[in-house]
Amino acid sequence: MPSRYRPLAIYSALLALAAGAWLMRGLGGAGDFPAPWIAVAWIVVCLLIWQFGIPVPRVGLTSMERVPQIGLLLVFSAPVAAALCGAAAFLWPLLSRSYSHGSRRAAVLRAVHNGAMDTLMLLAAGSAYLAVGGRHPIGVPGLVDIVPLAAMALVAQAVNVALLATYFRLDGRDVGRIIKPVYSLVDLVFVPAGVLAAVLYNTAAPATFVLFVALMVVFVLSFNGIGSALAAVDADSSPLARLSRAWRALRGARRLDDLGDRILAETRALFRFDEFLLVLVDRERRQLDLRVHERGGERLAPQTRPLDSGLLGRVAARGDALLVEDWARAPEVLRAQADAGEAGSLIVVALQEEGRVIGLLSVRHGRPGAYSDADLHLMERLAEQVAPAIADARAFEDLERYRRLLELRVAERTDELARANRDKERLIAALDERSRTFERESQEDPLTGIANRRAFGRRLASEIEMSRAAARPLTLAVADLDHFKLVNDALGHAVGDEVLRQSAAVMRNMCRATDLVARIGGEEFAILFPGMDHGQAAAFCEQLRRAVEQHGWRGLHPQLQVTLSIGVAQWDQESGADELLHAADTRLYNAKHAGRNRVVAA
Repeated sequence: MPSRYRPLAIYSALLALAAGAWLMRGLGGAGDFPAPWIAVAWIVVCLLIWQFGIPVPRVGLTSMERVPQIGLLLVFSAPVAAALCGAAAFLWPLLSRSYSHGSRRAAVLRAVHNGAMDTLMLLAAGSAYLAVGGRHPIGVPGLVDIVPLAAMALVAQAVNVALLATYFRLDGRDVGRIIKPVYSLVDLVFVPAGVLAAVLYNTAAPATFVLFVALMVVFVLSFNGIGSALAAVDADSSPLARLSRAWRALRGARRLDDLGDRILAETRALFRFDEFLLVLVDRERRQLDLRVHERGGERLAPQTRPLDSGLLGRVAARGDALLVEDWARAPEVLRAQADAGEAGSLIVVALQEEGRVIGLLSVRHGRPGAYSDADLHLMERLAEQVAPAIADARAFEDLERYRRLLELRVAERTDELARANRDKERLIAALDERSRTFERESQEDPLTGIANRRAFGRRLASEIEMSRAAARPLTLAVADLDHFKLVNDALGHAVGDEVLRQSAAVMRNMCRATDLVARIGGEEFAILFPGMDHGQAAAFCEQLRRAVEQHGWRGLHPQLQVTLSIGVAQWDQESGADELLHAADTRLYNAKHAGRNRVVAA
């Protein structure tokens, strides 16, 4: 386990051992474990609360979780309630990419910690409730129940905050900025709702309890909107929120020096570092141009290095990102290429435009374990936004340099004014053509000729607005070529590229003129169906899946067979583009895990 994760892993493992021992001892005497379908239903309720409840700024959890937790403690014994809530808390990081920041290790670590934390929290709260004379299972509450219920709520909150604070402190984060008084207060507001849920479950008719659940669903969805507003207030401290705005901060720069300053500022907002590098790759001169270099808060003068020198040259040649979590444990081949005395942690990512490495971004921290694969994921996403801005600034600098040269010639040679004017007109025409080319390339995938992810994002937002205004259906399908890596590995990238082109052509030819087919990842495609409902889109995608499967792939290679997995989701007239894409991605994930070569629409 990398050094940054080691204290977190040890802490989480100790919590899990303590929670498991206490839970096993408690379950041995518990005789009220519910039927499997009831247990699953409670777990699903917890997961839905985390998905749609009020998000707590900076923490990534949801305060309405107290409703099912308190309800379970007052319906079942504390060990049973702890087992159900602990299972849900364990599953949530594994299901939510945003909660784990796209890192599998972070997801597993948070799953173990959350499961153990919720288990200990409910066991402690249930014990406190019974210790002060709480009635179990609770009936219609009276004044005698106030003290036990308050003890239960306060103990649960105290354990929750203490364990979370320990986790964040071991992760090197500022606990005071993350866990604020509002976090505790918002949690306690929902304790009465949990008590009411338990009372209705224990004493009321089933229809009454179902009505209460329906009402809570409405409240959850309503409070989710409130939580989004609270999250917007805290957006300046959210790495993902800052990253989503980085493109707007970068796109206005037309000079590389100005752009370099903006990139440094955006990187500083996202990462802690002792040294930062923005490097431009000059293949004509075979040089690495260290355009922006900051070390220890001091801006160093630009310099150049040979193209193949050191770790920067390695990443420039390969195009693969590099993460060194601890130089003391780095492979010898990397240490041999590093500067003398290198220590701590390092991230280097390539800036790529049209498949070419045009630059590098690098951050280094003197403390080992300062960076993890979650930080690498964030840096790669930043690089995706920086690369087009670098390419545009380079082009505009070239044009600006030519314009200045042309003006100098006009000033020096008045007798050549007519020719200079013609040159200027050609320059303007070239600039217009370049601008049109930039616009086309910014919207089109260069390999397949269909729309790229940027164009897809704009069109998806536009179609949602038009569908909202016209009250018409809108369906999104996300398709992925099955086992595409095996095609590249076994048959070569040339065959793989041709598979992508022909797959895109099949989709484009089958779709309507009003539909949009886009390539949004390596072998991942998205199809927008304006005016088409869920059922129609699912039927069409099944035809599309068969068409890809039955395509003449053997004409490319005798052993080639290509299939497609598709996830389909319809816009619900309320959610945004990210939620619709997430819904389709989830169904694609289900299609993959159900055996691939299929369409999953529900």
